[in-house]
Amino acid sequence: MIEAKKNEIRGLSSTIKTGPYRLDYGPHFFLSEWPKLVEKITVLFEEELSTFRRNAQIYFHGRFYNYPLTARNVLLQMPIRDAVLSSLSYFGQLILKPLKTIFSKSKKNPSFEDRAKSSFGGYLFELFFKPYTEQFWQIPCQELSPDSMPTNTRLSFFKSLKLLFVKDIVRSSMSLVERETTLLLQYPRQGIGVIPKKIVEQIEHYGGKVHEGWSTKKISLQPDQTSQVQAVNGLESTSYTADEIISTIPITELVPILEPKPPKAVLESVSHLDFLSLIVVYLVINNRGILKSSYLYQLATPYNRIGDMNKFCPDLCPVDENMLALEFTCHKDETLCQSSKVDLFELSIEHLEKDNVLKREEVKDIFVLKARHGYPICFRDYKPYLENILFYVDAVKNLHVVGRPGRYMDMDQCLLEAFDLADKTAPGSDNHSLV
Repeated sequence: MIEAKKNEIRGLSSTIKTGPYRLDYGPHFFLSEWPKLVEKITVLFEEELSTFRRNAQIYFHGRFYNYPLTARNVLLQMPIRDAVLSSLSYFGQLILKPLKTIFSKSKKNPSFEDRAKSSFGGYLFELFFKPYTEQFWQIPCQELSPDSMPTNTRLSFFKSLKLLFVKDIVRSSMSLVERETTLLLQYPRQGIGVIPKKIVEQIEHYGGKVHEGWSTKKISLQPDQTSQVQAVNGLESTSYTADEIISTIPITELVPILEPKPPKAVLESVSHLDFLSLIVVYLVINNRGILKSSYLYQLATPYNRIGDMNKFCPDLCPVDENMLALEFTCHKDETLCQSSKVDLFELSIEHLEKDNVLKREEVKDIFVLKARHGYPICFRDYKPYLENILFYVDAVKNLHVVGRPGRYMDMDQCLLEAFDLADKTAPGSDNHSLV
């Protein structure tokens, strides 16, 4: 497994450099419908950005479909039987929804399954959303919150139909489907990790200091509204006095290191939250296009998605090579999380060869990245526990959490939240004008 060096920015937005290769924790990209945010980020890069449009597919039942799945896929790409039954199922539940509202009590705590069936109909749920969701989260849909539904599927059938015929979309209410199919995607030529590194450069340019490679072990909240932060870097340890603490630490890891200890109810809430781990296996091959798209989502395989890295940016590896990025998810106690590079390759190559994606002899090298806190898991009952923790944190005036410590957010949403917090903690800045 490839580890980040001590002087590298860590986290899911990092890029790990090993030899001539640059590896992301899954191929990411930057996009936003807020022009001022795009300008603020892209101005850091000058000519260092690769720009392209989203091109993704999903392979299931022996066919390739455009992804995210929309009404266009259902009506124009699926076999006639599936298209008809999916449409009938959708319109049937649409007609019956008002009656269900009148004659049955609405669920106070609906599941992912309830929301998906309501949004897409039972047939399409059973055909597509249920198998992919349970493959990704490895949790039954009835035990997941509707918040587990990616924003790129939160699109009504009617709105999707409208997108078939209407080009001008109101950007103030874009879903991720609309964002990723109408906006340009941007990717730093040296990997997504360049974004936080450029931000670090700006901090240091204005006199700030960033201590890289340190792990926070304790945060002691003081009566005078300052804090003592204890950190370690290998065998070395240090302590800082902080006026403000802005944490991107996963919420399940942040709460236990606070002193004095939070109330019992807050500590117990942590046990009801968890994160899904992420594994990315990079396969180095000769320079040739493997996929017709930049991403390929897959069902009934141990990996959930394949990225064709040269379609993101050819500068991530030598000019005569390409890389495939296979993304796995697993729970922290599963055997898969501890699997070696060889085991992960053997697990993958069987399916890659079966699906005619790649042959064993084409693989020149293998790299593996693992992230313990890949995705916050939205269990069906997670929200009150997360809110309980955040309510406690919000009451501490000099402690703030940003990013995805316990909830899913897109990259630009994280940046907007960070700029907004900077505006609050550093009066006089103009960050509030980004939106």
